[in-house]
Amino acid sequence: MALWVRCCLLGCYTTVLLFSQLICLDAKEKVAVRTCCQVPLPLGSWHKDIPTTTFWIGTDITKWSPKGIFRSSWDEHWIRNYGGEDSPEARAGLLPGTHAATLNPFYVALPFNDIAYPVTARKWMPWFDPSVPKGVSQCKGHWVEIKNKWGKEAYAQWMDVGPYVADDYCYVFGACRPKSKSGLDVSPAVKEYLNLNGYDKVSWRFVDEKEVPQGPWLKYFEEAILYSVIKKREMERRANGSEQKKEKVKSRATTKNNPKREK
Repeated sequence: MALWVRCCLLGCYTTVLLFSQLICLDAKEKVAVRTCCQVPLPLGSWHKDIPTTTFWIGTDITKWSPKGIFRSSWDEHWIRNYGGEDSPEARAGLLPGTHAATLNPFYVALPFNDIAYPVTARKWMPWFDPSVPKGVSQCKGHWVEIKNKWGKEAYAQWMDVGPYVADDYCYVFGACRPKSKSGLDVSPAVKEYLNLNGYDKVSWRFVDEKEVPQGPWLKYFEEAILYSVIKKREMERRANGSEQKKEKVKSRATTKNNPKREK
């Protein structure tokens, strides 16, 4: 009888432990649940009067980015893939003044990460595609239209998560106000183009790529692709040259160690 009771208690304990672990896993998705809105806004709806700050690839170390912004939430080698730091202090017009940008310099960050919160993304992201492989962000690269207080428009790509939080789905896709004091981070190119400074308030919305008009964002986007191809070919050329050099050194060493016998 005692053995039977022990088995029952052990079984109950195991069940409770497993159930609690499932709850903990599920809680990671539900930690940011908000009740101010229950469904996403229609695609193309405006978010108005949003306090906006500036960030850039290679941002200095701060309490909000203790390692600096050398990588994004979706790109481990962001600064390398961009070609260098996008500092607002060293500019050539709307472009970085120290290197050719190999990614579009018109970029933004919004406070939601679909890879970290896939269940929430499936429910709230208007363009969610279940056929996209797990671990591939469907937020990265999506186009955003931004208007300053005078009505001037800019277009940029969503390339990172922030400011400050990564789970504010109710603001990003719904009708809520941002959880943080700033609801949008923009790149130096966007800042300069829209004449922003400090915590300026802007309006923004998601747009489809086919809705993006001609402008510097597309011009530099195309140039970035070209620069990227040139850079890739240059790296391949250097790699091939290095391999050929190694082969020559190896061949000379072989000849020296195994000289041909004279007849």
